[in-house]
Amino acid sequence: MLVQQQQRQMPITPIPSNARKVIENFSYALTDAIGKGFSSVVYRGRNDETNEIVAIKVIDKKGLKTPLHYQLLKSEVEALSQLNSNNIMRLYKVYYTENNTYLITEYCDSGDLGSLLTKQGAQKEPQLQKLFQGIIQGYKQMKQKGIVHRDLKPANILLKGQIPKIADFGFATTPQTVTTMPNVNVGSPLYMSPQAFKNRYSEKSDIWALGVSLFELLFGQVPWQAGTERELAQKMAIVPVNFPGHISDECRDFIQRCLIVDENRRATVEELERHIWLQRQELQVIKGNGFSSISRGSHGGQANHLQFHGVQSNGCINTTSPLMDNHNKQQMLIQQRESNYGKENNTSSIARQQQNSIQQQPLKSIKRVQESRKESQVNQSMNQEYSSQREEEWNDNKKNDYIIVAQMNFCRYLYRVAALIDKYRFVTTPYLREKLLFLVNKNIMIKMNNLQELVDGHNTLNLDKFQDYIQNCQFNKLSAAINQYNQKYTLQFNTVWLSLQNPEQKQLLIVDKKFDAVFDDNFTEYESFYIILNSILRSAIKEIEYQLEQKITFQDTQQLLPIDIEGGVILLDYLITYFQLASLIQECFEDHYGFAVDSKIEQIADGKPVRLTYGHYIEIRNKIKQLDI
Repeated sequence: MLVQQQQRQMPITPIPSNARKVIENFSYALTDAIGKGFSSVVYRGRNDETNEIVAIKVIDKKGLKTPLHYQLLKSEVEALSQLNSNNIMRLYKVYYTENNTYLITEYCDSGDLGSLLTKQGAQKEPQLQKLFQGIIQGYKQMKQKGIVHRDLKPANILLKGQIPKIADFGFATTPQTVTTMPNVNVGSPLYMSPQAFKNRYSEKSDIWALGVSLFELLFGQVPWQAGTERELAQKMAIVPVNFPGHISDECRDFIQRCLIVDENRRATVEELERHIWLQRQELQVIKGNGFSSISRGSHGGQANHLQFHGVQSNGCINTTSPLMDNHNKQQMLIQQRESNYGKENNTSSIARQQQNSIQQQPLKSIKRVQESRKESQVNQSMNQEYSSQREEEWNDNKKNDYIIVAQMNFCRYLYRVAALIDKYRFVTTPYLREKLLFLVNKNIMIKMNNLQELVDGHNTLNLDKFQDYIQNCQFNKLSAAINQYNQKYTLQFNTVWLSLQNPEQKQLLIVDKKFDAVFDDNFTEYESFYIILNSILRSAIKEIEYQLEQKITFQDTQQLLPIDIEGGVILLDYLITYFQLASLIQECFEDHYGFAVDSKIEQIADGKPVRLTYGHYIEIRNKIKQLDI
């Protein structure tokens, strides 16, 4: 396949939203976006010469902030340029302009295997046998070209009709790039081989990922669940694969051959191609897998699945790499270390249970999650009433509920952040702590103002079929919870606001003109608020990191941190997560559903306390470097 790479000057005249943007013989409408990443947008486009539907990934070069970002993009293009298989997403052309890079690719109209699992639950074995026959053929060509994917998983296998297409080569290495690729850990932990955890990637690490993916598609869960990456790697090495349902002996052997810890004994792609499971023409029809209540991310209270990529079911490109957006970050997100500080009472637990009933989409990184043992009466009655509704009403209402509850969970998380800022005095720059505490509480009130507007009949969150939605009893119950939250948070904001009204203190605060621009009790949401917020968060994170560096003498990574230092590390971890969430809000400023899906805020807002070690602190410091804070 010949991939043309062209450099041309694109017009800088603003384009009307209903116009089609033209790149040579390709065009797309700005209203036809089908996916979005940190610095990229994917559009459903068209080849104007042939009328073929294509996907056009527009990458904003301003988002490529480090040499690694450019290297990942270069590797993606190099890999796709060398491949021409019916089971690999085709790259047609690449265009480079002063501001953007455009990847013109095949359009896949049936989503991906990850979204298929989300919508339909566990899949039948005969269907997966046919799919994996194609996947193995696609991977066989990758091996022939010396390409290692490094992030294979269901979400990165697209569907064009019934044909599987390996996609998202943002972390791939080729013979041309493997020697220059920085030594960084990439991929999604749940699908990484034991060797990949040690930054060793090869064909055999991709084979492992295919085995995990097949297992998950069959049973709705991955083979191992754990609270941390370290624990996950340990389980992979010592805990045998346990099959929770009935599959054929041939399929079981296929998976086991993929998941051999010793990669020298692990199957090659040629061995898998010849495996009896793929060669057998007639598989016994299996009526279900013997595994009921499939809920991704809810097995044993562990977040056990992959990231959601933001590409709709009719999309084709995974937009999260190589741009290192806030949700992917090479799947190197630090696990949330929860504390008891700022925990709210049972009345605030509405969000967790309601969101589990709405959309089971776990975090992109492995986090410790505290499952509520007791459903609130609100959730019980809502679940009962949902079950009696027509299917279309269920779909409309649950999406709206999901958006609302995500906003409430974000406020719950910020409430805990505010409590930590108030408790731990690791921010010593004059008035930096006061600014931060004010902004956190104002952020809560901004979100609560949007929610209160919903209660008052204004569609501030762009909910679907809003007038119909606000008439149902589920919304009435959420409204009651919103009112309860609003009273509590308003009282807290007023306390902080009044504490900063001393004339002398106020004068010193507003010397900072950026802060002065948001230092008021106006709760209208503007993007500029988050820009200023992240600037102040960045200053606080740097200062806390410096304070900790002066106090910590490194010990064994498994040793617990001293109590007087642990509080600062907890606060640092929370502020880093807040920084990421604020960045995500900017990306999804009017896409509240996108924020709900990509943040997985329900799992961030709920957690259980763990004691931190020196190893945790090292991870957090590495995260600061990765985020370039």
